[in-house]
Amino acid sequence: MNVDRKNVTVSTATSSSARSRQASLWNSLNRGDRVTVTLRGYEYHSGSVDDRTADGRTIWVVDRIGDRRLIHIDDETELFIAPGS
Repeated sequence: MNVDRKNVTVSTATSSSARSRQASLWNSLNRGDRVTVTLRGYEYHSGSVDDRTADGRTIWVVDRIGDRRLIHIDDETELFIAPGS
């Protein structure tokens, strides 16, 4: 499945097809991709993907000052991928 990664928003999935699209997106992330993570509508963390697990369910995001956070696909967050990433 190809995933269009331009201005993509993925929120907590409720249907199996939504979960499948979310998993495909997270599996397509590469080191250096610019992302913003929001929680309940507020920016929680933004930066670049530092690493991800082999199954694509967990990523680490590093901001511009070096703060590194672990984000899991089942967290109650929305993931936005910056255009051009």
